[in-house]
Amino acid sequence: MDRRGGWLRHWREPYLLALAMSWPAFLVLVALVYLAVNVLFAGLYSLDPGGIGGATGAGVSFAEAFFFSVQTLGSIGYGVLHPVSLYAHLVVTAESLSGLLFIALTTGLAFARFSRSTARIRFSHLAVIHTYNGSPTLAFRLANERRNGLLEARLRVFLSMDEVSVEGHRMRRLKPLPLERDQGIAFLLIWTAMHRIDASSPLHGMGPDQLRELNAELVVAFSGIDETLERPVHARSSWPVEQIAFGRCFVDMLEQQHGETRINWSLFDRTRLCPAD
Repeated sequence: MDRRGGWLRHWREPYLLALAMSWPAFLVLVALVYLAVNVLFAGLYSLDPGGIGGATGAGVSFAEAFFFSVQTLGSIGYGVLHPVSLYAHLVVTAESLSGLLFIALTTGLAFARFSRSTARIRFSHLAVIHTYNGSPTLAFRLANERRNGLLEARLRVFLSMDEVSVEGHRMRRLKPLPLERDQGIAFLLIWTAMHRIDASSPLHGMGPDQLRELNAELVVAFSGIDETLERPVHARSSWPVEQIAFGRCFVDMLEQQHGETRINWSLFDRTRLCPAD
């Protein structure tokens, strides 16, 4: 979730808000709007107590007006309660139109949410820096939790940092970090991404203190095509300085059990001490 407020930041754009929120929040929102619409029209019906026939008393009560609104909005029409005055007929007409729009909008939003392709990509809790093949190397893990094929998988990694120009202007910069392997034909299980910290790397010569002074952060973007849905999927993550571990490396997830090689998923985030230079 975005640290600036998550899906609540879309409150000015209802369509994006409805797509960004979780399913429980979406269903609660639909229920609240449905309730609010019926309460509104029940209040309008109550303005003309004798406008609805079939009421138990001399005039329609608010509860009867509410449930008459529910029947009208859903085109149920039991026939016990019915409009008899011109005012009630006009309100029923307006509510019938509102009901058509409400059903159309909620159906469209629900379909858009169901049909939207999402990637369940798990990123390691830490990014680590250790020596690999004689060179300092940045590494992190990602896993495909759905275990289905993601075709044309691609990773892009950037170092986000503050930069001050010679004139004293402070700007936020994204500097690319080339990976040993930044793309693959298919992504099925686990991917350990690695960036060699050589003289051309933005991380060259930097330690935790220097990165902290620059307010640095690692930002990664993943993209691919879902093999089943045949639609593009995207995921992103980031690691602030506090989640960049120097002198540590990931524990091997492959284990031998009864002569078979298996992946121990409980070791996905586990690290151990490793030399950093």
